[in-house]
Amino acid sequence: MPSPRKKQTEIQEDIFTDDLYLGIDIGASNLKYGIIDASGKIIYQRSQSTNANKGLEYMLVSLKRLIMSMQERFPRIKAIGVGVPGIVLDDGTVKISPNMPEWVDVPLGKFLTNVFSLPISIDNDANCAAYAEMTLGAGKNFNSFIYVTLGTGVGGAIVYNRKILKGEHNAAGELGHIIYNPFEALNSKRPYRTGVLEEYLGKNQISAFAKKFIKDKPDTILHKYEKTDPYFISEAVEKGDEVAIEILRYIGHILGIGLATAMNLLDISVAIIGGGVALAPDQYIETAIETIKERALPHIAESVQILRAQFTKESGFIGSALLAKDYGES
Repeated sequence: MPSPRKKQTEIQEDIFTDDLYLGIDIGASNLKYGIIDASGKIIYQRSQSTNANKGLEYMLVSLKRLIMSMQERFPRIKAIGVGVPGIVLDDGTVKISPNMPEWVDVPLGKFLTNVFSLPISIDNDANCAAYAEMTLGAGKNFNSFIYVTLGTGVGGAIVYNRKILKGEHNAAGELGHIIYNPFEALNSKRPYRTGVLEEYLGKNQISAFAKKFIKDKPDTILHKYEKTDPYFISEAVEKGDEVAIEILRYIGHILGIGLATAMNLLDISVAIIGGGVALAPDQYIETAIETIKERALPHIAESVQILRAQFTKESGFIGSALLAKDYGES
């Protein structure tokens, strides 16, 4: 006999009569997933560790089991969307995922379609998040914008005339791979990572910079935290710590250089910033705007806007579910 708690959960799930859509956001650190209805309303959401350290095969098996469990609990799921950090080809093959080194030429689309009969959409995680912002979020009133996600890495997507710009190889929008410092010593193992924006704005890189930066600054409260990741930097900023504010402005300057480059190239003056690091206080956005106004072409400088994403932790799974919905109905 099922426990009262389980029975209550089953009753709650059985009340849904509309079509539902499953979205999964595979991150380098965490896997987020959820169910939305046709209007985009979140019905259910959860997060768990990606366990990337356990290997590719473990991750794929875990993904399959997760989808099966969601289908069992929500039988009205009509399509499945998956977002992956990296380059995803049209057939759902993950060509490369820089922050998950084992993910090279992984036939994720084939793997899932061999198991599940529902329509499946697989895309870059930043494209998914941008789609959520374009459809329901901060970008719904803009025809074109650059989407940037600041987290473990730096992702990006380009929305042009209300469509995700994919590029020749489905890899457009990789803002994190704009070359920020061309004078870095070449990374012999992964030369394409040499001096790129992500090597300065990724969560771990920010933490490493801050740790080095505060060594000769004994008055900062960051020494008391004994941690320098963006969460603690933000907390110190909220308490008025001048050193932490300086770090945040440094982050904003680098972001501004990257965005000015992208905006000049694409002739787009609006950027939407998402991801965990993007939740930091306003100083980094203010500095990014100041930098763009100094460094971008005049027509971009005059009209630049940087907005926070409406969706933060949920953007990836919402967007992947919305893409799955549209894919399933096309």
